[in-house]
Amino acid sequence: MKYLVSPSPQEALDALLEGRSDSKKSMATIIGRCKVEYSGRAKSFLDYGDRLVIVKPDGTIMVHSDTKREPLNWQPPGTKIEYSLDDGLTILARRTSPVETMHIHFRKVHALTVFQLEDGAELNLVGEESDLVDKIEKDPSIIEPGLRVLRREKTTDSGYIDLFCEDAKGNTVIVEVKRTLISHNAVYQLEAYLIDFRKKNKEAPVRGILCAPRISEMAKTLADEKGLEYRQIEWDFELKDKKQRSLDCF
Repeated sequence: MKYLVSPSPQEALDALLEGRSDSKKSMATIIGRCKVEYSGRAKSFLDYGDRLVIVKPDGTIMVHSDTKREPLNWQPPGTKIEYSLDDGLTILARRTSPVETMHIHFRKVHALTVFQLEDGAELNLVGEESDLVDKIEKDPSIIEPGLRVLRREKTTDSGYIDLFCEDAKGNTVIVEVKRTLISHNAVYQLEAYLIDFRKKNKEAPVRGILCAPRISEMAKTLADEKGLEYRQIEWDFELKDKKQRSLDCF
């Protein structure tokens, strides 16, 4: 790792070129007073200001200010990065498809780091909609006793039913699952599935159940009007890392 404070333009350039020439390319972070000119699908100009520029080994480059999450300007992986001197450190980021160019000129570099990251871990993500469907499929009794899952992602004219089930009395139950909130759109979606089922099974009784951690008041009122049911299913998924046991720990 190389860390420079107030380097000269030549020192900054040498460090960046050295990091790029390594067998395993390095990441660079540059804090300094710079301006940014962009041309491509549009054009933009950002006058001099103190900013953070991050250059990743895969060609990703981002220009950040001291506020907000999103970069002021950026280019994705695969961008060709060139370093040079032109009355100060200069970075030229170019793409060919689409044709885009970002030119960054530093009037002053306050600090620069060049280092290699060692990160072989995979993101362990839970809390997607499919996780909630998995949970119900493994234990349908969390919706109601005696419920059985007959099929997952059953095709209808209006889309895919999350869980196609049968209750203890032998009635068909269509379950629609949402990750966070049941909205009025989910109510209409479930109603469409019921209509599709009834077209082909006119005499068979069918119930519709919405499952999610929460439901909006509008959706609740609408579901009651349409004779649909709602079950509150809480998240309690465990991550493989025992130090972070549930989504509540985020």
